[in-house]
Amino acid sequence: MKKIIFTLSILAISLTSFAQEADSFEGKAVKLIKLTAGQQFDIMTEPIVEMVPEEDREAFKKELAESTQGLYKKMATVYTESFTEEEIDEILEFYATPIGKKMVAVTPELTKKGMEIGQAWGMELQPLMAKYMK
Repeated sequence: MKKIIFTLSILAISLTSFAQEADSFEGKAVKLIKLTAGQQFDIMTEPIVEMVPEEDREAFKKELAESTQGLYKKMATVYTESFTEEEIDEILEFYATPIGKKMVAVTPELTKKGMEIGQAWGMELQPLMAKYMK
């Protein structure tokens, strides 16, 4: 019985700590990053995932996801230096609105199309660069 109570106590402390972390300034910044950039990271890492042999992809994706969590925390520092906690709260409120949700939903496609347009533009610049690279 003591073991069960001890285990439940540890679980409760862990869940409380996780909830507090999510509500912290850094936690809010991570949430914002996941909303605004998470899908873009998925798009950018697709070619990397495709290079991994198919039989190892699931394991790779799992480790990649764990690595991404560390990246989000590092990026959260940049966000917390650039925005106040109140500003991040306001931005998160926007992303909870219908138009904010639509923005999150369409951003991956916008990013993909934007990358294609940017690559085509880069190709168009080559003659211009060659003109000045004598």
